[in-house]
Amino acid sequence: MIALGALGYAIATVIAKTKLHGLDPIGLATTQLSLAAVMLAPIAFYGPHPWHIHLSSVLAIMVLGFAGSGIAYLLYYSLLVHISATQVTAVTYLLPLWGMFWGAIAHEPITPIAYVGVAVVVAGLILMNRPAAPRVIPAEACAD
Repeated sequence: MIALGALGYAIATVIAKTKLHGLDPIGLATTQLSLAAVMLAPIAFYGPHPWHIHLSSVLAIMVLGFAGSGIAYLLYYSLLVHISATQVTAVTYLLPLWGMFWGAIAHEPITPIAYVGVAVVVAGLILMNRPAAPRVIPAEACAD
């Protein structure tokens, strides 16, 4: 299921890059999150509900929704305007690093193999983002 999710994310990014070119990133982010809310609303209304809803809980949901998802999707669609789909999805490779950071803050043990994984991820990102070598055209091709 994780592999299918990753594949879906990659395909969606390529489709967004090719089909949504020129559209407003704020409108795209708002539409995506609004449609997700509409699709999840029936499931949310069907399940059990708490008797008391605290203001702090509502505020936390709003902050996480706007600051987490809202800004993330706004940045995502803004980046798609300026860089390739491959480079946009490369940002997701940094999530395990972020998780390790928060794990260290929470005093969780970080094994040496995790640091090897970090090195592999960073090396991959460096290789992915380096400029392409200029193409050399053979002299025979120029003579035609």
